[in-house]
Amino acid sequence: MKVPAGLHPRSADRAAALFARLSAQRPEDPAALLDSSDHHSSPAPARSRYSILAFSSGPERREVLHSRGLTTVRAASRVRSGEAPGAHAGMEQSLEQPFFDWLRENWEITPDAEGATASAAPFQLGWVGWLGYELKRELGSPDGAAAARRTPAGGLPEAEAHLFRATHAVVIDHHREELEIQSLQPDPAWDQEVAAALAELESDRSEQPAAPPAELRNLRVRDSQEEYMAAIRTAQEEIRSGTTYEICLTTAVSAEVHGAAAGVELFARMRERNRAPFTQYLRLPSGEGSGTEILSTSPERYLSVTPEGPGSTVRSEPIKGTRPRGGTEEEDQALAQDLRTHPKDRAENVMITDLVRNDLSIHAETGTLRTERLCAVESYPSVHQMVSTVSAQLDRQAHPADVIAAAFPPGSMTGAPKISTMNILEELETGPRGAYSGVAGYFSRSGAADLSVLIRTAVLTDDGDRRHLHLGLGGAITADSDPEAEWEEVRTKSAGVLGALGAEFPQR
Repeated sequence: MKVPAGLHPRSADRAAALFARLSAQRPEDPAALLDSSDHHSSPAPARSRYSILAFSSGPERREVLHSRGLTTVRAASRVRSGEAPGAHAGMEQSLEQPFFDWLRENWEITPDAEGATASAAPFQLGWVGWLGYELKRELGSPDGAAAARRTPAGGLPEAEAHLFRATHAVVIDHHREELEIQSLQPDPAWDQEVAAALAELESDRSEQPAAPPAELRNLRVRDSQEEYMAAIRTAQEEIRSGTTYEICLTTAVSAEVHGAAAGVELFARMRERNRAPFTQYLRLPSGEGSGTEILSTSPERYLSVTPEGPGSTVRSEPIKGTRPRGGTEEEDQALAQDLRTHPKDRAENVMITDLVRNDLSIHAETGTLRTERLCAVESYPSVHQMVSTVSAQLDRQAHPADVIAAAFPPGSMTGAPKISTMNILEELETGPRGAYSGVAGYFSRSGAADLSVLIRTAVLTDDGDRRHLHLGLGGAITADSDPEAEWEEVRTKSAGVLGALGAEFPQR
């Protein structure tokens, strides 16, 4: 079902406004807003064409959680074809299986299935969620000996990946100014629910009330400046010894969240300040008031899969190189030019682009691998970024899950070469990354996928008594990195999220 989308007076925010209303009506359902919040000012309009509002409800609701080789499927209401006998309402089924094997078997690619809508929208229901960095242990980089000595993962979810089956969705096409309502089965009640929410948005043109207060307390950074700089120097020793070329070292800020503001309201503050092509909010309730929320304003595409005729195109857009925005036009342009021409930043980007080329080549049709652009500078509200684009045609014998696994974790968050560098990071980093440095997005029944790298991302966990925030931060270390400058880059990257939430980078 398609209707005009340009109803809300603030058209740039119609996806967020509609999601806020629909998600408030179904607070216990897993839900996600995958929002191209920069679509009105994007440096790459094709990348920011769609916003997706996805929900999982009713008898077809299903969630999948994965941790340390164990996949747990939470099924709703009734036995499904192909499931083990005994599955019923509220039941959980667990099996020992690598996550990407599970994805390959359960990503239902049925673009012509009954109920699928005839449209150009790449998203046609399917799986939505996040995959955490620690899945790397299933792809060649197991936990090192240092893992047991790490700081406890305060504020991180127990799961290492969490997906839900989207049974209902709204897809907004910002180019055509159209809105498409989707459901796994014909559902007139859902159509009416969306139509009613749209009518309310059209009639309510008054100023929205101020969001409830929220305060971040007990902010702490996992590593002090001295500790982080010491880790940088150790990383540079590894580079000089020839075991790696580039190491993406990370730390984290954690805090307690106090106040009445809901996670989606905190996300709205981040979104307003940090418009980006992969602005995402994921709500994954766990029952009894607990759950996980992902609040992301990522500018970086990990990997997309676009079905085209008998094959598919895969594309990755790694980011390496960051500068803050300037206070004046002249200063801003000077910072962008410095990023564009700085040897260190270009070297970082070229190394990771080469790594991504290798990752995509594993399942590419021979002769189709291309570097579409190299070291381009894109500007966002709080930072300038250096971006490259690599694409290939997927080998017709390969499943899309294969190329997603081959490129995981994102090379822009590991360094190069990938496996040996991740093993070094096991010794250097003092805590797990969790969702940070992983990816989030969708795996559609159409065979399409679009996943962002989870940077500029706050993870909220609620244990029923208290809410916790975790913000991962880091940067790429090369032989000529200046440790003090790298620490300052960490602080710069924190500003977009912490500033939107009324906090500053903590001193330690």
